[in-house]
Amino acid sequence: MTRLTRRQLLLRSLPLGFAGIAVARAARAADACVEPDSESLRASLNYADPAADAATACAHCAFFTADPAGGSCGTCKMMGGPVASTGHCDSFSPLP
Repeated sequence: MTRLTRRQLLLRSLPLGFAGIAVARAARAADACVEPDSESLRASLNYADPAADAATACAHCAFFTADPAGGSCGTCKMMGGPVASTGHCDSFSPLP
């Protein structure tokens, strides 16, 4: 049995580390309900997830449409794209 040096072990495990980072970033982006093109609009509307007050979360907003499949992301008429049902922005308008 050949023994690996510390350097060989590190060099062989490096690609696995990069793959793990890529998978984690993809999972976080999928969970974040974010489209990269909407970042400036989100910033201008002070979008935050989660909302500081659950009563003012997107799920309780007139501009929010829940995901028909039951996911945590829905769509927002103000953002023009996906948002988390637990998020909040300055355009919050309570449901009638």
